Amino acid sequence: MKVRVKEFKDKASLKEYLLSLGNTTQGAEILSSKGKVFLFELDGVDTRAANILKQDAISVGGDCAVPRKASSFEKGYWKVLLVVNGRELDKLTEKLEKQPFGLRKLSLKLRETLKNYLKDSFILSYRGKELPLSEPVVMGILNATPDSFSDGGKYTSLDSAVKRAEEIISQGGKIVDVGGESTRPGAPPVPLEEELRRVIPVIREIRKKLGDNFFISIDTYKAEVARQALLEGADMVNDVSALRFDPKMAEVVSSFGCPVVIMHMKGTPRDMQKNPHYEDVVSEICDFFEERISFALERGVSRDKIILDPGIGFGKRLIEDNLCILKRFSEFRVFGLPLLIGASRKSFIGAITGVENPEDRLAGSLGAIAPAFYRGAKIFRVHDVKETYDFLKLLYEVERAKC
Repeated sequence: MKVRVKEFKDKASLKEYLLSLGNTTQGAEILSSKGKVFLFELDGVDTRAANILKQDAISVGGDCAVPRKASSFEKGYWKVLLVVNGRELDKLTEKLEKQPFGLRKLSLKLRETLKNYLKDSFILSYRGKELPLSEPVVMGILNATPDSFSDGGKYTSLDSAVKRAEEIISQGGKIVDVGGESTRPGAPPVPLEEELRRVIPVIREIRKKLGDNFFISIDTYKAEVARQALLEGADMVNDVSALRFDPKMAEVVSSFGCPVVIMHMKGTPRDMQKNPHYEDVVSEICDFFEERISFALERGVSRDKIILDPGIGFGKRLIEDNLCILKRFSEFRVFGLPLLIGASRKSFIGAITGVENPEDRLAGSLGAIAPAFYRGAKIFRVHDVKETYDFLKLLYEVERAKC
């Protein structure tokens, strides 16, 4: 008799394996729902609700970690950890629908959260074009700036910028991210007219010479820059301020109906690295995303146009926060939206590896995006397009191999 340990990427692959063993379709469906345990952190749970939740969770085969004070019926609101598999969650939410103290509402929230968390396929669409995110998508950086931290000054001429865009596309990039203002730590703001002068001719010329079979992203927090870029052929807005710095940005995104990247940053590029502090960086970023998503939806931005970026290096402690974001990257999946990671050549890589020159940080950059890939990132914003494309292609093919 042999004993082996098996691992499966998701419910679908487990179900396929169970069918190969000769299980019935119904049996495979039931068993595959038991194949993965989910841990739900619930905050603000009333004492009475916490005790009912634990009892109901145990009754369906799961469990719930409740603070001693709550289980002793001390009044208050608590943080608890619910432990269930998919099958148990189905049974539990049915029970919670009949319970008081906010548990009926919680049952709906649990179902919605798990549905969002398990969502793995997205499509970016704009002006009749579609960009599937079923495979990892590389976003190549085109900095039309004299002072970006890694490649400032390389692509300030129109000809060099167009050649860079052509290189990005030929090396596997699906999105060209054009920026005219450096957002490196301590960077001063660029006047509107100067930013327009840097990026609008570039976008116009790229679209004219290279066609329409790829996406152009405008990396800006200024509504007027975004508006003119979209008119000249850009397809999406990459806003490091998450629609905060310019009150008209949400209106522009909404009126054009284009995809938008909402990125987390504490402070501004000029002051973001002045002693940033978090009690729990991932939870605080999630709170930020929740507020920003609501803000965008209230102003007419479609939910299916929103992309989330936790902002590696933007108002984060150099090593601990950035590593924590990568390690817990999957927690950002609770919103059911595409996730973008931008770690390429950043300072934390140099701090860890000892590589001082940003252009020499390729190995570290690839090491940084690997955990994000396995934890749900769909778009990878990078300087080294070919190397990143090949690296991600191999990771992706290993994951989808039938064996």
